[in-house]
Amino acid sequence: MSIARAVCVFMACIVATAAIPIAALPVLAADSVEFTTSQLIWNPEDRTETKTGALTWEGGIEISSSDPEFGGWSGLAISPDGSALLAVSDEGRWLTAILLYDERGRLSGLAESKISPMLGLDGQPISGKALGDAESLVIDSGKSETLLGNAYVGFERAHRIWRYDLEKSGAGAKPEQLLTQRHFGRLNLNAGIESLELLPPSNGSGEPRLLAITEETLDPRGDIKAFIAEGHDISWFAIEPREPYKPTDMARLPNGDILLLERRFSMLAGVGMQLRRIAAEDIKPDAIVDGEVLVDVGQRYSIDNMEGLAIREDENGDLLVYMISDNNFNALQRTLLLMFRLPGEGTKPALPGRSSTLPQTPEAGAPFGEADKSEEAVQEPS
Repeated sequence: MSIARAVCVFMACIVATAAIPIAALPVLAADSVEFTTSQLIWNPEDRTETKTGALTWEGGIEISSSDPEFGGWSGLAISPDGSALLAVSDEGRWLTAILLYDERGRLSGLAESKISPMLGLDGQPISGKALGDAESLVIDSGKSETLLGNAYVGFERAHRIWRYDLEKSGAGAKPEQLLTQRHFGRLNLNAGIESLELLPPSNGSGEPRLLAITEETLDPRGDIKAFIAEGHDISWFAIEPREPYKPTDMARLPNGDILLLERRFSMLAGVGMQLRRIAAEDIKPDAIVDGEVLVDVGQRYSIDNMEGLAIREDENGDLLVYMISDNNFNALQRTLLLMFRLPGEGTKPALPGRSSTLPQTPEAGAPFGEADKSEEAVQEPS
C-alpha cells in the first residue's frame, strides 16, 4: 500500500468511527487489541448463493489477532442500532468493538476492539477457566440504543448467573449473584447454561424473568433441560433434541419467539450449524418444545464453532441476525462474525433503502484489516 493510500484509509477510519457515540460502548480500562479482518463468502463453492433456508446472507468477517487474550467468544450482544458489539469469552473477558458496514449495509469490518477482564464478587479479575467460563450474555438496556445497561451472564463449570451494571460502572462493574447451583440443581460440568434470555415479569412489573437452556444436561426422558427463573423460583421445561446438534445460544424476537442456535462437530462430518425458531406460546413449565428449523448447514459454508447469537430489528421490521464463533484458542479454528437477514412479520411499514447512520468501512465493500475466592470459587460438593 502506498503512503498516500495508507493516509487516506487512516483518515477514513477516523471519520467512520468518530460518528459512533462513545456512550454506545461500556468503558474499558484495557488497551485496544491489534487485529486484522477479512471478508467472507458465505458459500465459497457457490459464490452466487445468498439465501439458505430462511436466512439471507448480509456479510461476515474473519477476525484474527496475535493477542493471547483474543478468542473463546461465546456470548454476544449487538446494540439496537447495529453500531456496537459486546461479547464474553469462556475465559472471563469482555470484548467491545465498533461494527463497520459497506454501502449496501452488509457487515464488512471491525474497529476500536478492546478487551477487559470480567470481575468476580471480590472486585478482582476472574481467574482461570473453572471460574471464568462465561457462555451466555443478554443485555437489558431498557429503551436505550446502546449496550449500557444490566448485563446478565451465564457461566458453566461453576454454574451460576451474574448481573453486571454496565451503565454505572462499565467493564469495571462488580457482579451481583442471582442464581447458583443450589437454586437450579446439578448440571453437567461442561454442558450447563449455554443460552440465556430475558422474559417480561409475570406480574407486569419488577425484575425480568430469566430463560435458560443448557447445552447437554438431559432430563430422565433424554430431553435437554431448560428453565424459567423468577427470582429464586425455578420452573423447568425441556427442548426436544435434534441430534447431533447441541444448543449454544438463543435470542428473543420482538414477538416473543425464540431463535435457538445449535452446533455439531465430528471428525468425519466437521462442523455444522442449525437455527430453530420456537414459538413463544410453547415455552411454559413442564412443556417439551421443538420448533421450526430455519437453516441447517455444514462445513462447506463459512462457519466454525458458532456459539454466540444476537438480533436487532431494522427500520423495515426485518430481523438482522448476528453470530460469532468460539475458536477455543485453537490455531485450527477461526473467530467468525456473521450477519443474516430474516424477514419480519410486517409490523413496520417498508422504507426505501438502508439506514445511512451505520459506520462504513474506509472503502465500501473492501475488507477492514491492517489499515484498519468468594462463593463463586466453590463448586457444589458431589
